[in-house]
Amino acid sequence: MNIKILNLPLLLTREETYPFLNLGLAPGPLPANVDKLVNTYLRRITQLAKPQGMIRVCSIRSITPERVVLDDASLVIAGSRATAHFTTCEKVTLLAATLGPGIDEHLAGMQLTAGAADAFIFNGIASAAAEHTTEILDAIAVRDIRRSAYYPTARFSPGYGDWPLEHQQQFIESISGEKIGLTVTSHHLLQPVKSVTAVIGWSRVPLERSYERPQGKPCQGTLTCRDCPLGEKCRSYL
Repeated sequence: MNIKILNLPLLLTREETYPFLNLGLAPGPLPANVDKLVNTYLRRITQLAKPQGMIRVCSIRSITPERVVLDDASLVIAGSRATAHFTTCEKVTLLAATLGPGIDEHLAGMQLTAGAADAFIFNGIASAAAEHTTEILDAIAVRDIRRSAYYPTARFSPGYGDWPLEHQQQFIESISGEKIGLTVTSHHLLQPVKSVTAVIGWSRVPLERSYERPQGKPCQGTLTCRDCPLGEKCRSYL
């Protein structure tokens, strides 16, 4: 099993955190010194985070309208919409990224001792940091895919579209996520919380790295695409 484990930089800017805090869009009851809080918690998260990523490339054994089966991996990509995302692919890259347990521990302490606004801002910046780390890992994977004369699909994760979140455990087993401290709860959520798993397809057919939206948004989140801070990035909102 050829798996790359990478220590990743965290070069998050203030501007990257704004969509996760709704700043400039529909700000909530934030304190007047919000800029100071953003600066404070951006520094704190940069100190606490230990960003790591994992990459594993798997060949596709078979594709049916409802599932993608991989070679030498327990992970199955299930669901008609999820499978359609990879119909032109010969391989996939499995990605896993995490900020490490220090962020979770600090946030848990803040929720007991700090004000709601402080915890909200810390959590939002941590989410932005997790997305930032995932984007760096994505760029590394995409570079390798293109160098091999394939076209990369957009990322797709358990819990998006009709791919059940229950497959998260298979994902972690298939990429040996425990090597960077990743586990899955009984509710199929990742621990540490600020972690992401995703699949990128290797296609011989030229394609755009975006989601089509024939049946609504690709994820199962409770936010609308208009309100989601990632709406622009996943390009599902039309």
